[in-house]
Amino acid sequence: MRVDEADLQLALTARLNAVTAARAVLIQAQADEKRYATLVKNGLAATPQRYEQAKAALDTATAQLAAAQAEAEVAENATRYTTLLADSDGTVVETLGDPGQVVAAGQTVVRLAKAGPREAVVWLPETLRPEVGSEAQASVYGSNGLSGNARLRQISDSADPQTRTYEARYVLDGNAGSAPLGSTVTIRIQDVDRQSEVSVPVGSILDDGSRTGVWVIDRTSSSVKFTPIDVKRIGEENAFVTGIEVGQQVVALGAHLLENGTTVRVAAQQEGAE
Repeated sequence: MRVDEADLQLALTARLNAVTAARAVLIQAQADEKRYATLVKNGLAATPQRYEQAKAALDTATAQLAAAQAEAEVAENATRYTTLLADSDGTVVETLGDPGQVVAAGQTVVRLAKAGPREAVVWLPETLRPEVGSEAQASVYGSNGLSGNARLRQISDSADPQTRTYEARYVLDGNAGSAPLGSTVTIRIQDVDRQSEVSVPVGSILDDGSRTGVWVIDRTSSSVKFTPIDVKRIGEENAFVTGIEVGQQVVALGAHLLENGTTVRVAAQQEGAE
């Protein structure tokens, strides 16, 4: 695809002519500076002030030539940009420009799908952020047997301002890697952190500003021990934490009244209590 370069070629010609004019001015300024330098050296009519003027004119002409050359180089580069080249092989999936359409610099006119393994783009919630390179399962909607592993290649560092989700790109392997462009793909992610989470009552958590944890009950001695935890999520009544194991008993209320080694009594649970 090419952009009409007629106007750009005219601009380049004008810049090249400006370079020629600036070079002529510089040649004249060099001759004047040399002539006045000789007159001053030989003690003739020229004054030192006149030489300083010639020297300043030479410096100005030198700078103007450099500026004209830089502008000409920019104009020449612009003519090269009229040919739109893809940075890699691929397939054109969408054309957003029409012949004769006026487009602005940086405007997208063609969308290209790069050749190579297929990628699936998904948007993940704030609570789910897998590591780059982690594996997932992929399946193509409406197909028979198009499934396989998927590897996380990239995840956005900033959330979408409207949906508060993060864009993630998974490289598809196996049969899913041959899915047609534009297919709907389901990505199943194994949340290892969430599998290790344990639900505890919100009132069981002690957070005094220097530590966060719960009091775990030793069933043998009926004493408590402070165990640090990491709070992942908090609901209305329960919190989901890591740092303790499923089945461990914790003190549900009065966490601020206990200390390591305090003996407690486990209240019996009543069936059908209201």
